[in-house]
Amino acid sequence: MTLHRASIATTLPTARGHWLTLERVRLYAGAMLLAQCLIVVAWAWITRGFTVDTIVRPGADFSVFWSASHLLRGAGALAVYDYAQLQPVIAAHGSVPPDSGFYLPWLYPPTFLWAVLPLSLLPFAWSYFAFIGLSAAGYVAALLRLAALASPPRAARVAMMLALLAFPGLFLAATIGQNALLTAALAAWALVLLPRRPLLAGVLIGLLAIKPQLALMFPVALIAGREWRALAAAAITAVLLAAASVAAFGWQTVPAFLSASAHVSDMLVREGIRAWYVSPTLVASVRLAGGSPALAYALQAVLTLATMGALACVWRHHRETGLRTAALALAAMLATPYLWYYELAWLGMAVAGLAVEGVRRGWMPAERLLLVALWCMPMLMFANALVQQWQGGVQLLALGMAAVLRRAWRTGTGSVKGGGTEYVAT
Repeated sequence: MTLHRASIATTLPTARGHWLTLERVRLYAGAMLLAQCLIVVAWAWITRGFTVDTIVRPGADFSVFWSASHLLRGAGALAVYDYAQLQPVIAAHGSVPPDSGFYLPWLYPPTFLWAVLPLSLLPFAWSYFAFIGLSAAGYVAALLRLAALASPPRAARVAMMLALLAFPGLFLAATIGQNALLTAALAAWALVLLPRRPLLAGVLIGLLAIKPQLALMFPVALIAGREWRALAAAAITAVLLAAASVAAFGWQTVPAFLSASAHVSDMLVREGIRAWYVSPTLVASVRLAGGSPALAYALQAVLTLATMGALACVWRHHRETGLRTAALALAAMLATPYLWYYELAWLGMAVAGLAVEGVRRGWMPAERLLLVALWCMPMLMFANALVQQWQGGVQLLALGMAAVLRRAWRTGTGSVKGGGTEYVAT
């Protein structure tokens, strides 16, 4: 698996007759970035510099992380899983109004306690900026490597940097204060390092045990790709992290985590109709269409098995970083029944991976249109919380996986324009 340094200028949008020109990439991405800046400015104005505590401020979900750290360093790990003890800390120190009705329990495994442990050493605002800033920096740097933008022409560098910085998945995960940027950065750097430093890549994959539902497809990919050293390193890292968590925080945290997760998942699947509008999963789609929980889970199981097969096929027969990255990111999102709009930050990997392949081998019909749709998807899912319509998020993710499989098959048969590994102008 190799990472090719391709010139985006050779393929992006100077394409004859295509509507997505390089100038339009700059224009649309710049407009999106400006809109995001204006949102933050207006938000700051309404909340008087984010000081008014009657309106939700940036870092709503980060309130859980900081409050968990506060309890962990005081009352102990079990208190974090007790919402009766966690909620007053969130109300006192977090960025959500005390009477806002936000339900923010701790639903993470004990392994994630290590990540939040130092957060309350800083005041809430400084801790939020440090956590999100470091996560976003790692995420952006990894996507730049995946897109092979280390030394592009100036015009292409400006356009692609704007497109990356304006990606709605980055903005939403950052403003809500979620850990999606951290997990996506770990996954992306693991894929970047895998060809030359498989052991380090495996360690990064093992650290994804902090959010295991997004890491389940990595073993499938590593086995199919015969990446045995990375697989061993990932397994050892995950086991050691779990053992250290139990030793440090107590074995009682394991049943506490399982109990809290089961309670909330049952509540969401049976009664959480508002959550389904922003969950791009098959479970949410079936429930919005009126299907029963049993049918939703059965169809999700079928989709997960099909996704595993598609991922294994790509990783077994192809070693291109871009194709493997897109397949794994999409598979991770398709295979889990629990996915929310802010976790679509992982889509950045899929878009970057497919873009690399488009640069190297030429664009396939409708591929750029699909990339635009995937790029906009986090914003569309978030907006659906307001309009509350049936959403086709999982269908769009499936189209992305279908595009990966199509490209994998065409690449294998040598029928993609340009073929081989040369860079083509389209």
